[in-house]
Formats: sequence, C-alpha cells, structure tokens
Amino acid sequence: MRILIAEDHRILLESLAMLLSSMKNVEVVSKHTNGHQVLAALEKDPDIHLVVSDVQMPVMGGIELTLKLRERFPGIKICLLTVADKPETIKEAIRAGADGYILKSADRRELETALNLICDGSKYYCAEVLTALARDTAPDLIVPGEKPQSIAITKRELEVLRLIAQEYSGTEIAEKLFIGASTVETHRKHLMQKLGVQSTIGLVKYALKFQLI
Repeated sequence: MRILIAEDHRILLESLAMLLSSMKNVEVVSKHTNGHQVLAALEKDPDIHLVVSDVQMPVMGGIELTLKLRERFPGIKICLLTVADKPETIKEAIRAGADGYILKSADRRELETALNLICDGSKYYCAEVLTALARDTAPDLIVPGEKPQSIAITKRELEVLRLIAQEYSGTEIAEKLFIGASTVETHRKHLMQKLGVQSTIGLVKYALKFQLI
C-alpha cells in the first residue's frame, strides 16, 4: 500500500509517517504540508494507492484536495484524518468524494483497519463521525420510512446494526460477535441493500429513528 501524507503541523506529520510506516504492507512514499504539494507529487509519481490528508491546511485543504483527486486521479483513494467534527464539514467531505473520514482521536488499530478497508474498495467513517451525522437534522440525510418488522433482517444482521449504531468499529463488532471482520462488512453491505440506504451513515440514522438501540 503506497501512501502520501498531507498534514500542515510538522511534528504531527512526522509522527503520522512513523506510525503508518510501522504498519504491515504500508510504504509512506512522501510527506507534504498542503494539498497542492500532494498534487505536484502525484504528477511525478501517480502510482499511489491512498492519500491520508488533514482537512484544514493552508494553500489547499483536504476537501479541495479530494475534489482535485476525483477529477485528476480518480483511482487514488483518500482518507481525511482530522479534528474537524462538524456535520457540515463531514458532509462536504463526503460529497467531495472522500473514501474515509477519521478523527485524530482514533487509535492505531482503527486507523490501520480503516486504511485497509478503504484500499480494498470500502468506505470508512469513524463512530464519532457517524454519530454526528446521525444526530444532524439536515434534509439531505434521509432514511427510508419502512419499519424494521416489514423488512427481512436476520437476527445476526440486527445485532450488527445495533452495534454499528452504538459506535463500535468493524473490528470491535467482529470481536464481540466472534465472527471475522470480512463477515461484518458483508452484513453491513446486505443491510444497506435491504434498508435502501447508501452508506453506514444511513444505517445509523435508521437504527436511531426506529429505536433499535
């Protein structure tokens, strides 16, 4: 997994580079302090799997960088790692095309799990982000009107749904239910299909709306 990092605080940049480099199958190719530098680096070496970027940076922040990546390097994944937890900022990032959104309060295990899932083609939004969006009342976050009883949700899927809504990560759910992380992701995808939602955010809003937690 070849990664570029963008973080304008140099101490955090160096620390993050060391952390990611210590993870299995991760190569930190280069480090940058704004999105403009990332784009310049990609012009020289586009063989990058993932960009890990802060949201708030000078010259070009993470959301603008996400838009540019989708336009110029659509095959490269991007995960935003930030302290910005306002629903408006999160939704703007998701609309821009961010594959992941994680707060800097996350631990190493969650970050490593998130990066692997994103590189495998999944989306990953940390529990705090999902909770912030689930509690947001903006009209652009809508859940279907059918009650759970009218949809064929298995007992295991309902267990997974409840744990997702209670802010457990995929790894934590796997440990609690004694199943594999890939099985958790399969249940998550089946739930999204059955409930007619497009993301884990929709699952959380559904669970809250129908008081499944």
